[in-house]
Amino acid sequence: MNDVLKIILSLSLSGSLLILALLLGKRFLRDKLSRQWQYYIWLIVILRLLLPFSPKISLMNLMEKTYQTIDQFVTKSTPSTRGQSTSPAVKSIYLSIPANIPGHDIKQAGEPLTLPHPLGNMVSSLTRHIWVIWLLAAVGILIRKVTIYQSFIRYINTGRIPVSDIKMLDALYVASKRAGVKKPVELCVNPLISSPLLTGFFHPCIVLPDADISETDFLYIAMHELTHYKRKDIFYKWLVQITVCLHWFNPLVHLMAGEINKACEFSCDEAVLTKTGCDGALDYGKTLLDAMAAIRKYKKNPGVVSLSENKQLLKERLGAIMNFHKQSRAAHFLTGVLTLCILFASAFIGVYPVATVTGATSKTTSQTDDTTPEYIKDTIPETPNDDTGESDGSEGKKTRVKNWNWDQWNEIWDYWDDEDWDYWHKEEW
Repeated sequence: MNDVLKIILSLSLSGSLLILALLLGKRFLRDKLSRQWQYYIWLIVILRLLLPFSPKISLMNLMEKTYQTIDQFVTKSTPSTRGQSTSPAVKSIYLSIPANIPGHDIKQAGEPLTLPHPLGNMVSSLTRHIWVIWLLAAVGILIRKVTIYQSFIRYINTGRIPVSDIKMLDALYVASKRAGVKKPVELCVNPLISSPLLTGFFHPCIVLPDADISETDFLYIAMHELTHYKRKDIFYKWLVQITVCLHWFNPLVHLMAGEINKACEFSCDEAVLTKTGCDGALDYGKTLLDAMAAIRKYKKNPGVVSLSENKQLLKERLGAIMNFHKQSRAAHFLTGVLTLCILFASAFIGVYPVATVTGATSKTTSQTDDTTPEYIKDTIPETPNDDTGESDGSEGKKTRVKNWNWDQWNEIWDYWDDEDWDYWHKEEW
C-alpha cells in the first residue's frame, strides 16, 4: 500500500477517535459548556485529520512498532515460502540456485515452481495503486463542491439588487459597530432566496430575501451575519469541506461536518446575545421564527452561512436562546481543562510514523543496518565509483553468493528487496 495512503488512513483513524470522544461528551456536557467552545473545539479534530505530525511517543507509533515486532517474529518462525514471489526477477534467481547447496536437499535447478494465480497479481497491483482511487475521488468531490458553490454565487449575484435605503444602511452601520466589524459590508436584496445569508470571502455581502422587514428584525439579522463575517465562518466551513474531501471514505468525518454546521449557528446565536444582552433573547427568537416562515425549498449550499437552516435546527436554536445565560467561572475552568485534555489526546494518538516512510530508502552498502549479516551486506549492489562509473567486486560477490548454504539462502528473503533481486537477476550465473 502506498505510504501516503497509510498516512491518510492513520489520520482518519486518529480523527475518528477524537470525533467519537467529542460526540460522547456532547451528550453529557452540551448544556454546561459554551456554545462557542463547542464550535471551535472541532478545529483540533480538523487539524488532527489534516496534519501528519505527532510526537515520537504516540499510540500510532507504538502500534507500528508492535506490528513490526510481530511481523519479524512471524517471519523468523514461519518456514520460508517466498519462492512463490510474483516478481519475475525473484523467480528467475530462485530457480537458478545451484542444486548442490551444502547441508540441504532441494529440487534440481530449473525445476518448475508453483506460480501464483493471475488474480493474485491483480489484487496485489490494485493494493499498490489504491491510493490513485482515493486521490481521484478526493479531487473529484472537491471540484464538484467548488462548482456547486460557484453556480450558487452566480445565481445569487444575477438576481441581487443593492439596497439604497438610507435608513437601512444607517442601521447596518450601527450593527457593524456593535458587532465590531470595521470593514464596509455590502447590503443587497434578492427575492429568489429563502432567508438572509452572507456571501463572499473578501468582499462580504449580506443578502436579504426582502427589504420590507422591521427595524428590530433587521438589527438581529445584521448582527447575526456580521458575527459570521467577523469570525471568518466561511473560511472555517471550507476548511471542513476540504477535510471531508480528503476523508470522503470515513462516515464519521461527514457526521462531524454536520455537527460543525449546527454548532456554527448555535455559537453565532450565543455571540449575538452576548453583545445585545439576555433581554433581547425573546426578540431574537422571534426574528428566527419570522425568517423560518418565509423559507421555501432551496438546496442547501456548503459555501454560505445563512440565518436559518431547517425546522429541527431552528427548534433546538430557539431552546438554546431561551435558556441563554452567561457562563460561570466553574464552566470556564471546565472548558479549559477539557481543551487541554483534547489537545493532549490529539497529540498522543498521533499518526503513521513519517520517519518510517521517509526512511525507506534503497539498500546500498552505506545504508544497510548494523544488524545485517556481513555476508548479506556483501551482496547489496554498490554505488558506482565516482571516477570510473562502475561498481567494484561484482565477480567476487557472484562467486560468494553461489557458495551460500541453504540457511543463508533462507535468510536472504528478510533483507533483499525487489531492487536487489533485479540486480542479481541481471547477472549471468
